[in-house]
Amino acid sequence: MARIAVAGTWLFHGYASKPKPSVSTPAQLHKEFTPALPAFFSLNRQRLEVLPPKSLQTSLIRCYDTNKAASAKSEENATPNKGYFRSIIAEAAAGITPAVVHLYARQGQDENFGSGAVIHEDGYILTCSHIFFDKTNMVLVRLQEADKVIKGQVVDAYVDLDIAIIKIDPPSSSLSTAKVGSSSKLRPGDWAIAMGSPLSLPNTVTLGIFSHVCRTSKDISDGGMHVEYLQTDCAINPGNSGGPLCNVDGEVVGVSVETMDLQKASGVSFAVPVDFISAIIKPFQNFQSPQRPDFGWVVRNVSKKDSEGLEKHHPISRYADEGVFVQSVIEGSPAKCAGIQDRDVIVEFNGKRVRDITEMMDAMGERSGKPVEVLVKRTRDGRDASVRLTITFQEKPVARL
Repeated sequence: MARIAVAGTWLFHGYASKPKPSVSTPAQLHKEFTPALPAFFSLNRQRLEVLPPKSLQTSLIRCYDTNKAASAKSEENATPNKGYFRSIIAEAAAGITPAVVHLYARQGQDENFGSGAVIHEDGYILTCSHIFFDKTNMVLVRLQEADKVIKGQVVDAYVDLDIAIIKIDPPSSSLSTAKVGSSSKLRPGDWAIAMGSPLSLPNTVTLGIFSHVCRTSKDISDGGMHVEYLQTDCAINPGNSGGPLCNVDGEVVGVSVETMDLQKASGVSFAVPVDFISAIIKPFQNFQSPQRPDFGWVVRNVSKKDSEGLEKHHPISRYADEGVFVQSVIEGSPAKCAGIQDRDVIVEFNGKRVRDITEMMDAMGERSGKPVEVLVKRTRDGRDASVRLTITFQEKPVARL
């Protein structure tokens, strides 16, 4: 009796012309063997079947007889998993699609398109900052579930991370939200699903794998602030930026970003992992009135390398060569009410020194709506000053421009 089994990349094959003793799976091997692959394949007369991830825990090695009777019985027993691979990606995409949005920003003749994901039913959207950066704080949003365009307001943006949060007034019907997963659980080779509007084509789904799960800014650029990325071979094109990168459970594990010249790369795309920016997005996921989850600012890094260039467009404190530069503050926001002004440089957050946005995220920790103290440096009328301010997150309507 011939047996065929595939576990990971190992193939055991008994030829029918050469009788072999019956092969059984030892109980201990059955219990402990765990292949490090995103899916498990069983082969029977050129038949391919993929078992669901949960099945891997209890049925890691399955052998099928090549004779017709045994094969038919095995097929009957495997019916619950039949066609699983054909549906798992579609089901994951269907689960996240209602929460994916198409974004459009324009100023003069310049226009940008992008994508995003709704992360709270009150209308908070996770996306990229470069979609509107240096253009406008107002973005047009098209929801999957509403055949109309809604105006959105940027409430928080972190330029050097290319991450932003947009707020819309939710429609009268319930707003679908994306489930945010954990990027730290990913492994190279796991399936990756990219959602968004490449080339302004909404509802686009592309499939690939996670090629690397801890790529850093030093790997793909000249250095600068430490930023972590997920690398994938999913097709990601202009318009995908800001869209969710998901796992096979339909959970958002990354935000697709532009980090490389598309003319120089093929099958290489990147996303900011959600665990890396958890200090930014968790307050929006867990938002409950009357506390507001946003600061209401657009910020970027100050460094010795770029301070001179930044000074040309946004005059800053003459002695601030590191910290987090406040490019703009939203009217009526917690930051504005606290007294933070455009061109301030944040050098301390909750008593901790901050030299860039990454250090500020670390200082944020798990924000729970409690007031935070910041120390800013500012130059006004030729005078430098250090000012300590307290930001409280009271509930107030977001100002509309």
